[in-house]
Amino acid sequence: MQIHSAPKFWPFILTFVVLGALIGLVTGLLGEPSQEYTRASASGFFAMFGAGLGAGIGALVYVIIDRFTSKKSTKHLAVPLAEDTDSRGQQG
Repeated sequence: MQIHSAPKFWPFILTFVVLGALIGLVTGLLGEPSQEYTRASASGFFAMFGAGLGAGIGALVYVIIDRFTSKKSTKHLAVPLAEDTDSRGQQG
């Protein structure tokens, strides 16, 4: 059996989504005011754009980290224990 440790996918992606949304929100709040859009709608747009961009960057970073950690995987021998068999002697 081959074992390698990798980060959990969804918490990793959601972290980048939240960071991207926060960066987009701050960008919208600190940017130049527009004549066509309110500051709140511009901030919401930048937050959504940042969340999408964060998800993409997070997925890319996850794949890179997963590839890097899979090279450091180790092989171990797995032996079934006697308590892993049911009453008929079959593993299950």
